[in-house]
Amino acid sequence: MTIATEALWDDLVSTALVGTAKRAVPDVDRGSALGAALAAVPREDAAERLLDAAALALVHRRAGRLPGTGAAPLAECAPDPRPAVPSRAQGRLRVLLGSGVGERRTAIAELLPEWLAEARARGFRAPESELPALLDVARSHSELRADVAALAGPRGRWLARLNPDWAWAARVAAEEVAQDESVWEHGLFGERLGYLTALRERDPGAARELLAKTWRSEPAEDRARFLAVLRDGLSADDEDFLEAALDDRAKAVRTGAAALLSVLPESAFAARMTERARACVRPEGSSGVTVVPPDTCDESMRRDGITETSPTGREKRAWWLGEIVAATPLAAWTVIFGESPTEILARSLPRRWAEDIRDGWARAAVQQQNVAWARAQAGRGAPTRLLSVLPPGERAVHVAAHVEEHGLSEAFQLLAGCPAIWPAALGRAVVDALARAARESAYPWSFSGVTGLAARSLDPAVAGEIEGLAVAAGEDGYWGRAFGELAATLRERAVLRAEFA
Repeated sequence: MTIATEALWDDLVSTALVGTAKRAVPDVDRGSALGAALAAVPREDAAERLLDAAALALVHRRAGRLPGTGAAPLAECAPDPRPAVPSRAQGRLRVLLGSGVGERRTAIAELLPEWLAEARARGFRAPESELPALLDVARSHSELRADVAALAGPRGRWLARLNPDWAWAARVAAEEVAQDESVWEHGLFGERLGYLTALRERDPGAARELLAKTWRSEPAEDRARFLAVLRDGLSADDEDFLEAALDDRAKAVRTGAAALLSVLPESAFAARMTERARACVRPEGSSGVTVVPPDTCDESMRRDGITETSPTGREKRAWWLGEIVAATPLAAWTVIFGESPTEILARSLPRRWAEDIRDGWARAAVQQQNVAWARAQAGRGAPTRLLSVLPPGERAVHVAAHVEEHGLSEAFQLLAGCPAIWPAALGRAVVDALARAARESAYPWSFSGVTGLAARSLDPAVAGEIEGLAVAAGEDGYWGRAFGELAATLRERAVLRAEFA
């Protein structure tokens, strides 16, 4: 299409709008191909000449248009050498993902997590035909994302580039990453995160230096995620980098840097926090504690991650006190008091500040992954997050003892923090507690959360015992039906496992 033809078309349109009585039909150069075509169909009537010219000009415009080059071809997906899941297991997955609304919700809650865990543990890749449905499910069920992303592998990340709804998959750390550093320069976020994690395991210093090279150009959200990778292999060599991160523009980065520095007992950050802790909390006699919270939040405190006001509306001095306690290395308290964690925690705290100090110690135990302090604080009324610090077996024993003593009324969060499948002692305690609740004619829906956890966490080998409880409770009663459904799910899980064999 030439500029001359485009101008002619505009003239023809203008003439048609005002009419040939007021404006002459535009002349066309007879030496051109279009002019020669018009000369071959002479018309006396001006309106007919206008229509002929428009028809021929339209054909001329279209015939002269060059074809488009089309979209660039998609890059090929990297191969996934892992074996496909057995056909029966693939069929099971198709059923779980294609269930009706109510059945689908139950399947996702009780059976899909175990299917994903089994497939991942056995080193399979997700079936290609089910990948879109899996990516869709994980979009709205974030607890499944790590397993789905691992099973989806390179094909899942390839698909995530094509659909914004699956963008989450590009941000989950890739388990299989190339050794080539070009991944860091050109890969998706999840691939870069996986590469940095693997490099940190091999060479902590090289990982820190690699991150430092691109630190200023990374988005704030990515800086915070990358910073968390430094927890593995954390050492005094990382202190300078983390100290610089305390001045970052993003609050999440500053908070993350402060949390990591608190784990380094010899760092300047730890020394600053210990000095503040000594000024705020000290022993009083053989069993008491003197507490003097800060009067102000100075610039140094703010740089070390202590905000001026509490996000929950806590009174300022109490808030500052709790933040100092939470960020102080726990080893410092044994020096300040000259006692073990158990002895320190047994001391009497002033009522006004007791909650802030105990919460600070609990947060410090979780942040610093200090088993001794978590063990000393774990118990009735203590934050359940402390259990995450304990070894899995010890955590289960602790929860089992709680269930045996107090029943299931306050056990949901404790049970949710235990690893699946529950160890035998914990499973025994839960089954006995459910049987006791049935005998006492408690309302089964009061324990629906616990029975839901039990459905996916009990060893399927106890299905026969659960069926016996259903018979004893009366299969037509509330508890009978609840036990029947639980036993059916356990049987289904046993079959699901066998399908991977």
